[in-house]
Amino acid sequence: MNKQEFIAKLSETAGLTQEECGRINDILENHFIFSKKNRSVITEEISASLSVDMEQAESIYNCAKDIINASAKDSLRHPFRSKD
Repeated sequence: MNKQEFIAKLSETAGLTQEECGRINDILENHFIFSKKNRSVITEEISASLSVDMEQAESIYNCAKDIINASAKDSLRHPFRSKD
């Protein structure tokens, strides 16, 4: 999954605009998403960037993490599948 596909999927899943999802993507690229220490840092940055409460920032974080997990699992299950 490339950056544009991730942003489009996050926009669809989380109900945000493409611009907001682009900002979230930038935040996620600056931190390792699968670290428990970084979870609070990422959610705080999402909250500040989008002016949302921490509960909604957690929800957005979980949506992004689920998308990344699903993409990684799909790549592992079907490594030679066409990307088209």
